[in-house]
Amino acid sequence: MKNVMKFGLAAVLFLTAFAMNANDANFSVSVKSGKVVSFAINEAKNVHVAIYSTDGTEIFNETLKSKDGKITRAYNLNELPEGIYYLETETAAKVTRHEITIAGATATVSEKTVSEVYKPVIAKKDGIVSVSILNNEKTPVEIKLYDDSNNEVYSETVTGEQTLSKRFDITSSNAKNFTLVTKINNKTFVETIAAR
Repeated sequence: MKNVMKFGLAAVLFLTAFAMNANDANFSVSVKSGKVVSFAINEAKNVHVAIYSTDGTEIFNETLKSKDGKITRAYNLNELPEGIYYLETETAAKVTRHEITIAGATATVSEKTVSEVYKPVIAKKDGIVSVSILNNEKTPVEIKLYDDSNNEVYSETVTGEQTLSKRFDITSSNAKNFTLVTKINNKTFVETIAAR
């Protein structure tokens, strides 16, 4: 929240419904009025929200929690100069990025998501670690597995696949933990897996 003061970005909680612009069944983002950008998300207990400039500088971030799985929030972007920005939301399942353009006294939100990256789904049973990845954009996916001494046990980059599944047998290893690092569409996900 260090940059909140820098840009004077104010977050305003709206509990009322609003018109939806860019949306899917569980997420919507729209311009409420002028430079007030709103989003609503359903079926999420936690969501991390960040706003970035085009050079990747984080302007604002916060983590929101919900008991009923519904989160509605609005951000007043009046203090931001004209330009292009990105609203990124991260839930337990995916990271979604929308483009916001500020011109004059108004903001507009892109109708389509700029990117949508599903997080890897990891399961472990009887010494077998299974990793499943949904990659709708078919971008390269880099998978690396390290033991607890930081030795690389596995490394592969898979390209052009929409769905990807990998299995690792860790029963014969003396390591107590493994670290799985997955890179998808400029996002890195790190998961520690107990071997025993």
